[in-house]
Amino acid sequence: MKGLLLQVDKTLKIAELPRPSIGPHEVLVAIKASALNHREIWIQKGLYPGMKLPCILGADGAGVVVSCGSDVPSAWLDKEVIIYPAYDWGDEEQAPTRQFRVLGMPDPGTIAEYIAMPMTNLIEKPPYLSWAEAAAIPVAGLTAWRALFSHGGMDKHSKVLITGIGGGVAQAGLSLAVAEGANVYVTSSSRDKIDQAVAMGARGGVNYRDEDWHLQLKNLSGGIDIVLDSSPSPILDNYFKFMNYGGRIVTYGSTGSPKTSISISKFFLRHIQFIGTAMGSPREFQDLINFMEQHKIKPTIYKNFSLDQAVEAIETLSKGQQIGKIVLTH
Repeated sequence: MKGLLLQVDKTLKIAELPRPSIGPHEVLVAIKASALNHREIWIQKGLYPGMKLPCILGADGAGVVVSCGSDVPSAWLDKEVIIYPAYDWGDEEQAPTRQFRVLGMPDPGTIAEYIAMPMTNLIEKPPYLSWAEAAAIPVAGLTAWRALFSHGGMDKHSKVLITGIGGGVAQAGLSLAVAEGANVYVTSSSRDKIDQAVAMGARGGVNYRDEDWHLQLKNLSGGIDIVLDSSPSPILDNYFKFMNYGGRIVTYGSTGSPKTSISISKFFLRHIQFIGTAMGSPREFQDLINFMEQHKIKPTIYKNFSLDQAVEAIETLSKGQQIGKIVLTH
C-alpha cells in the first residue's frame, strides 16, 4: 500500500508499505480521504516529545471497513466510518491518561491506503457527508467541541470570540457556535478571512494587528463570554477590556506567544477562567458527530489533493494562507 512516510532524516515521501495486519479486536479500514493538521508540520520539525521514526503521518481519516478481527461483530464489515483520531483517552472525561496519544506518530497514521484500528475507534459516517467532509472533522472538530461546549459551557446566549479564524479548529468552532445560536466574533490579520467568517454567520471581526483591537472588540460585541483561542496575547490584560465577568478563555495552541503575562487581581476579581485543552474523549467525539448530523454541518474545505500529492499538500498548509481544511482524496 501507499502511505506518507516521515523518514528518519525528517524528509517526507510517498512510500510503498506493507498492508497492516489486524488483531482480534481490530478492523482494517480502506481510507477514502484524510486531512491535514499543523501537527504534521510540528512532527516533521521534530517538535514533539518521544519522536519515533519512520512513521506514517496523519490523524484525520474516513473510510470503509474491509476486514474484521475474530472478536469484531461482522456487522461492521463494509461500514462507512470516521476514525476517532487517538488512543488511550481513559475513563475520565476531565482529562486523558498519560498514555493518550494522537494517530500519526508514534502509531501509524491515516495518510495511507489502509489503517488497522480498534473497533472502539470507529463511528459510522453520517450519509450527508462526503468522504472529504468526513475526513476533515476529527482533530479540529473535536478540539473545538471540547473547548466550546465541555470547557466553555457555550449556549445560544453566549458571546464567543474565535481568534485566528483561518485555521481548522477556528473554522470548526465557528460552524458549531453558529449552529448553537451563539453570537460569534472573530480576529484575523486578513480582511478577507473576517468577511468570509461574517458570511458564515459571525457578527463581525477585528484585525488583531491593530493596536486597539481589544477596544474595537469591546465596542463591537459589548462583552465576550468565551474565547476560543489558538494564539493567546503576550499581555492577557488586554482581554479584560472585552471579557465579561465569569468569562472563559479556552486555549488549544500557542501560535501567538508561548508565554503570556496577566494581572492576577483582575483575573480573580472578575472570576475569569483560563483553561487549556487539546482534542477530546470518544464520548465527546460521538456527541460532536451527532450534533453535526442534527444541524447538517459541513466542514469548510480549502483544497483537495490526491494521496500522491501529500507532500505538496503539506507545503501548502505550511504557508498558512488557507481558510478551512486541506484534504487528501485516496
